[in-house]
Amino acid sequence: MKLTGLIICCIFSLSVMAQKDVLLLKQNSQTLQSWTSGSYILFQFSSKQWIEGIIKSIKNDSILIDQIQVRQVGNQFGLPTIDTAHFGLLKLHISEIYGMPKRGSSNNLITNGSLFQLGSGAYIFLNVINSLIKSDPVFGSDNLPKLGIATGFFVLGKILEKSHKSYLPMGKKYRMTTIQM
Repeated sequence: MKLTGLIICCIFSLSVMAQKDVLLLKQNSQTLQSWTSGSYILFQFSSKQWIEGIIKSIKNDSILIDQIQVRQVGNQFGLPTIDTAHFGLLKLHISEIYGMPKRGSSNNLITNGSLFQLGSGAYIFLNVINSLIKSDPVFGSDNLPKLGIATGFFVLGKILEKSHKSYLPMGKKYRMTTIQM
């Protein structure tokens, strides 16, 4: 009887898996997000390429990711369906993660400066073309303030583009860490 209990305990102890590491995104000392094995992750690699996939394992300071891409394609009836493409395994150190996408913030046209750049660029282009067609001086005293204001809005769009990133850059404020559970 004792031998049977010992054998059952040994079988159960062999079937118990070791606890896994956890990958954390931290802002200073506050945890923003966590991932374990089997979690979906999207990040910017050190080559500035966006990589998405399923975490296969987390060991010490490295992670193994099954790279996938989920996209919407048409099926044989022309209706949209979800397709998943697998690209293989990628093993990397957490220091190779360059950035994480911002959660909960919309990347709209006004805050990222695209609308200012598009509108002012189109206005400058049309203004110059119309001035040339009408044989008006492009940099005349009546046209120069209009071009200056449009150029100012284009510069404002560029400043907004540089200051409002769509990702969280790893560095002083944000960092990736692992903890052993």
